[in-house]
Amino acid sequence: MAKEISWFSVFFSIYMPIILFSISKSSNAQNYQCSNTTMFANNSQYQANLNTVFRYLASNATNPNGYHQAVSRTGNTNSEAVYGHFLCRGDQNATVCRNCVTTATTTDLPITLCPNRKVAFVWYDDCMVRYSNQSFFGQMDTVPGMILMNSNNVTGNTTRFEELLGNMMNNVIAVQAPNGGSQKKFASDVVNFTTFQTIYGLGQCTPDLSPNDCNTCLVSGIGQFQINQGAQVLLPSCVVRYEIYPFFNLSSVVQAAPPPQPLPPPPRQSPATNPNRTRDEDFTTVESLQFDLATLQSATNNFSMENKLGEGGFGSVYKGTLSNGRTIAVKRLSINSSQGLQEFKNEILLVAKLQHRNLVRLLGFCFEGQEKLLVYEYIPNKSLDNFLYDPETQGLLDWATRYKIIGGIARGMLYLHHDSQLRIIHRDLKASNVLLDADMNAKISDFGMAKLFVVDQSQGNTSRVVGTYGYMSPEYAMHGQFSNKSDVYSFGVLVLEIISGQRNSTFYQSGEAEDLLCYAWKQWREGMPLEFVDPMIRDSCTMDEVMRCIHIGLLCVQESADERPTMATVVLTLDSYSVTLSVPETPGFFIKSKAFNKEVGSDQLSSGKAAYWSVNDVSITEPEPR
Repeated sequence: MAKEISWFSVFFSIYMPIILFSISKSSNAQNYQCSNTTMFANNSQYQANLNTVFRYLASNATNPNGYHQAVSRTGNTNSEAVYGHFLCRGDQNATVCRNCVTTATTTDLPITLCPNRKVAFVWYDDCMVRYSNQSFFGQMDTVPGMILMNSNNVTGNTTRFEELLGNMMNNVIAVQAPNGGSQKKFASDVVNFTTFQTIYGLGQCTPDLSPNDCNTCLVSGIGQFQINQGAQVLLPSCVVRYEIYPFFNLSSVVQAAPPPQPLPPPPRQSPATNPNRTRDEDFTTVESLQFDLATLQSATNNFSMENKLGEGGFGSVYKGTLSNGRTIAVKRLSINSSQGLQEFKNEILLVAKLQHRNLVRLLGFCFEGQEKLLVYEYIPNKSLDNFLYDPETQGLLDWATRYKIIGGIARGMLYLHHDSQLRIIHRDLKASNVLLDADMNAKISDFGMAKLFVVDQSQGNTSRVVGTYGYMSPEYAMHGQFSNKSDVYSFGVLVLEIISGQRNSTFYQSGEAEDLLCYAWKQWREGMPLEFVDPMIRDSCTMDEVMRCIHIGLLCVQESADERPTMATVVLTLDSYSVTLSVPETPGFFIKSKAFNKEVGSDQLSSGKAAYWSVNDVSITEPEPR
């Protein structure tokens, strides 16, 4: 354990030169940082927006999650926008949280601590509040920060104290706080130092951080600890603290479960003789994903036409049933990979580890002779476009179902962009690439394909533009520039299609003067958004939800990629009605030609008649650890 603790000194030497800290010996009073260079005038629009943000924060201080974001962008320029949030300590009740946030937003920040400052932070024992003239949501920040230390030295065996402290904080960081989910990223722990003395510690991140960013922030904070009887590091995105007295509610301590004892290795079996091997397990080896050809031939009745689900740019998809009764979807590839076989297998292993309830799951593969097959979970319902645009099934998509589908797609894309082990840019998000399970939950398909099929690309630009026109952002369609915001644009188009029940491309050909995005923008600007809503749901929908989704859709399809929200912001907005949205700018339009509207076969993994889509359904994956 002594070797593991060495990161105290290592991180102190790394982070201290680049982080501006104030050191205090008292942790009871408020601690704050104010910008000395960015000021606003009294009675200005910025001050009005700041007051609005403070009201939103104070009114939501009883949020059971102990966290809330607010934005106010009233005014003519982006420089007048104000972004703010609060985070209450994870063990505090709603009353303590409300009192702390109210004090910060009504007295301390606007009057006592940081008057007329456009950027400010304040940390208390019970909460922290932050606001800025630039968005920081979903962004991990470690500056500016503060170190607060107890001036008393440790009595007794300091080496043992450091070892126990490190063990405890390792538990908080690596096991509990980063895995707290989207609700609370908070963990506390205790460890006995002597018979009469105990060490208490906690770590907490703002819930908008990804698990990896939370981990990084907590490690950065602990790297500033010096071994005394207590210390805490206050950072914009996280807080870490330890003391030799109980400073938090001890009922919040949740001990990590001990690691399971390793099982003896089972006899080696191929999926042909043990088809259950790929069932619901954490894939760790390529061998655990490998099917043999005979198994898949038998499951699909030798790839018979009766079992064919669809056909697309990568090949045909067949329904199959394994000997244990499990139904699968088998994609029979008709495209060659430029990678070697072992590299291809390794990439499959990475993609198979991307697991989320709103993603279609890759179960395995088979390479034998000329056959290259990918095995997916089978999704019993059709793809979204088969429901959305078919008059016979459109009525099955009431507003509650559509709203659930929008939320599911958003969460799946958030996982790909921010929370997965890899960074995934889908590049072909559309209605036919969203499948619906038996409960009409959305599952995104064909993600991570660039890990399997290398695309000519360099630093976010590609000379081989793939995807579907009508869903592609202007910067990608015209210049080959792709990013997470390219997917956000596609998501916005999809949201507007779900609300209107109309396909973006065919709407352009229906005799209207505008395409679907322009029509949505026109109705929004003219104050008639109900005219844009699908008549099938117009009289039964929840207007607050519909208006919010139209607003989100228009924000996502703005011409400027920088102005589009992140998927983290989209998910937060769908989950919280108190988030203030900016006014959308003009959508990014792409001049379409009839040649671009030509549609080809489907890569559908579900039952029913084939849907049609573009040939090259390739997504981008950046193999960066998270």
